[in-house]
Amino acid sequence: MGETPDRGGAGGLDRVRAGDIVSLRCASREAVVADVSPHYVSVRWPWNEVDPNSFMQWNGLRAIPRTSDAPDWRNEPFRVTSSSEPLERQDMCEVGIPEMVAYVVHVAKFSDPLDVGWLPRPRIYVSLVAHGVQISPSAEEIGFTLDPDGDEQIQAELVYRPYAFLQDGDEVADCEGRVWEYSAPWNWVAFDNGPGEFPLWPLQLICRDGGQALQAAEVVARATSSGAHGDEVAYWLESAGIVDLPKLPPPALSEGLSY
Repeated sequence: MGETPDRGGAGGLDRVRAGDIVSLRCASREAVVADVSPHYVSVRWPWNEVDPNSFMQWNGLRAIPRTSDAPDWRNEPFRVTSSSEPLERQDMCEVGIPEMVAYVVHVAKFSDPLDVGWLPRPRIYVSLVAHGVQISPSAEEIGFTLDPDGDEQIQAELVYRPYAFLQDGDEVADCEGRVWEYSAPWNWVAFDNGPGEFPLWPLQLICRDGGQALQAAEVVARATSSGAHGDEVAYWLESAGIVDLPKLPPPALSEGLSY
């Protein structure tokens, strides 16, 4: 089975790629309660400022689910972390992300900062799904998005990365001599357009970034000396807490876009 890379340091969310399983947390900050309903607490968001030049006209508020039967409970990582109940308008509460595990489904990069209604405008959005949540093929909205450079100062640590020993665009030869191109997290394209969806281990790295990489080739050979593609997938599913591989957006989606 593939190797697990070192855990990220402070922040860490800016170094993830699709398929990464990460632990997340964000230290709580005081916020003013703007409204309360049976399932939600609306707070004046304590991290971001309203963007005066935005077309989105954000009002500075964010609704946080307060009960597990709220429709988007699993799609919102932030929680009201203070224990004072019942909450009323103008009360003070604390909002943050208690430690949780999620898997990365997409990393979108924008050539111009994205107009979302608040400052700072994000240049990168990381889309994640909470541990144990299976993506529905018909889902129009998937999980939640976080800005690695946002004011929330979210801490992320890598739990597991499938095919950690490979990079996008790596070309490998499998044990049958067939050549494949890899893209994260578990996507393969055979150069001969032959049968099969993935190479058979062990693998030999033959090209990285347009040339040879002898040290990296040794790492790949060692990591794939035993096991198989199926083991890599099975361990990922176990770590993500789901039973079926999700169909993740292609890496190029949203990259280079501006709004």
